[in-house]
Amino acid sequence: MPETDTRQQTFQLVALGNVDKKRADAQLLIDAVPRMLASRSRDSREAQANLDAAKAKHQGFQAHLKSLELDLGAKEDELTKANGNLMSATSNEQYTLMMAEISRRKEEKGAVEEAILEQFDVIKQGERMVAEASARLAEAQQEYAGFEEKARLEIADHQKELAEFDERREQVRKAIAPEVLVIYDRAYKAHGDAIVPCEGNTCHGCFSTLTPNDQNRLLGGKRLMTCKVCQRILYKPDALHASPG
Repeated sequence: MPETDTRQQTFQLVALGNVDKKRADAQLLIDAVPRMLASRSRDSREAQANLDAAKAKHQGFQAHLKSLELDLGAKEDELTKANGNLMSATSNEQYTLMMAEISRRKEEKGAVEEAILEQFDVIKQGERMVAEASARLAEAQQEYAGFEEKARLEIADHQKELAEFDERREQVRKAIAPEVLVIYDRAYKAHGDAIVPCEGNTCHGCFSTLTPNDQNRLLGGKRLMTCKVCQRILYKPDALHASPG
């Protein structure tokens, strides 16, 4: 291949490498959208789970209150019964025992009443938990809806860019010899990039050192050079942009 043809092919290969990089970046952005949506969706699901848990706790608090209220009713019945039995006492000793029972019944009733008052506070805390969890769920759902709309617009833009890059890529490939494309495609498939600069004596793809003979061949520009380690196509940026002489 004449030096001018090699230089032109290298120009086209660099252009193809740039287009392929932009295509890959666009595809990464497109592929990232479903993952980001899934992450935001998890936030909503977690908020819903927290709300369900808060509601379950609140229901448990209310159920416990009903149990305490039933217990209070039983304590009141027992106290009423104990008061009624007081009139049937036939001795001072019996009267004293009955009064002690009435006192105990009053203490038990008072303890349940205190527990009920405390449970009302617990229920209020449960109501606050439910309200906060409901607000967080609404916030998460609103955030997801806004993010989903933005993502839908962004993915459409990226898909449009990708289509433009695909068209540009085909145009550039038409200007490159088939046998050169074989080398390019093989390296691209292996590494995700196929043409890299060589600055000094180092391949910027795998950072291996070129032999002096390979450096001279690359500087000569009479044929395309590939790195013997990674098989990427090499070029000298300074030589590529220099005027032919």
